[in-house]
Amino acid sequence: MKIQLPFTLTIFMLLFCGCQEDKFNVNSLPKTTGNSNISDTMYIQQGIPWGDSRYPQSGTFNGPQAVIVGNEPFVYVADTYNDRIVMLDIAGRVLGYSQRIQKPVAIAQDKRLQLLVCSEFDTLLPGHTTSTTFGAVYRLNLPAVNHNIANAVPQRVIWDTTLGNNVSRRYTAIATTYYSVGSTLNADAYYVARTGDKNIGTYDPDNAICLYSKNDKFQSSVTSGFTQQGTGLLSMHKVTALATMPSGTSSEFVFAQVEDLNSAVIPLWKVQWIKLTVQGQSEGWDSKFYPSVDGDIDFLKINRFIQPRGVALDPSGNLFVVDAGTDSLYRFSSRGIEHYSFGGHNDPYGRNFNQPYGIAYYDKTLFVADKGNNRICRFKLSIDMN
Repeated sequence: MKIQLPFTLTIFMLLFCGCQEDKFNVNSLPKTTGNSNISDTMYIQQGIPWGDSRYPQSGTFNGPQAVIVGNEPFVYVADTYNDRIVMLDIAGRVLGYSQRIQKPVAIAQDKRLQLLVCSEFDTLLPGHTTSTTFGAVYRLNLPAVNHNIANAVPQRVIWDTTLGNNVSRRYTAIATTYYSVGSTLNADAYYVARTGDKNIGTYDPDNAICLYSKNDKFQSSVTSGFTQQGTGLLSMHKVTALATMPSGTSSEFVFAQVEDLNSAVIPLWKVQWIKLTVQGQSEGWDSKFYPSVDGDIDFLKINRFIQPRGVALDPSGNLFVVDAGTDSLYRFSSRGIEHYSFGGHNDPYGRNFNQPYGIAYYDKTLFVADKGNNRICRFKLSIDMN
């Protein structure tokens, strides 16, 4: 239900809505001579975006592709083209920069407060005169250095330098989990998505989501039963994002994907919600929703997204998706029903993006890595502002 409010009253409400480090800027309100409609799912941008020159305490970013809020809580940003992870406090003030990590694209943190980063590295192989680039996952043990991120040496824990087979393999998304069913999962285990050119006609395709233990040991390919570059619901293409419940105690996860550049097949369902199913002694992964059974599921509508690059779940199971193809943010309920969306290039409230690539949820606030604008934006429901 929407509540109709006079525009002057709307201004009054927003002026008294607090923010952590700055007040709401009344000049950011849209120009109008009529009334503004504010529903109970109205998202208001919080203060000056991080990375903006008007808020120098937040530093600068160059094509940030991921953002997370850790368990401390500190905020971590994959500052992709500056080759580093930026650590900030919850108010957006820079606390430190990591040592060089080449083109980080995804971040996660386990309950031990250690960071996991999807990145890449260059190396000179025997018999070669030029270096070759490979994908990798790095671990940063922050507690070991008292959370001084500049002193945390990035430890490479997942990589493969087998030339020819895996030179195109990249690790593109990561998410931690703490759920346990038998021996399948364990505390501080994590999912890693990988992509590459080796997919059709192979027992170990590059396009996969894999489970690793807390000690970085490969456990299984979660998507081994999915069809490579297929058109069905359980099909694997180029995974761009992963998300688990904030508590990490659910045997479910959401992933986003886009088409492979070397494939003519375009995935019809670019965001999928997967759950663990147990039948007797066997375990497997299946879609949580099927339109033929569950009815009209909004995020499973064919061609609903163009380039979904970031996904997040809140404690209530609401799903958030940022789409770099539409420059928009979408919110879906735990049943997959679309509740609210905004963005594009003509948003009446100025909530415009340019290639949003990452999204995180914390304390009723959304954090968006707005890659094309080199900034981190924050949004909060109007009913949650105080």
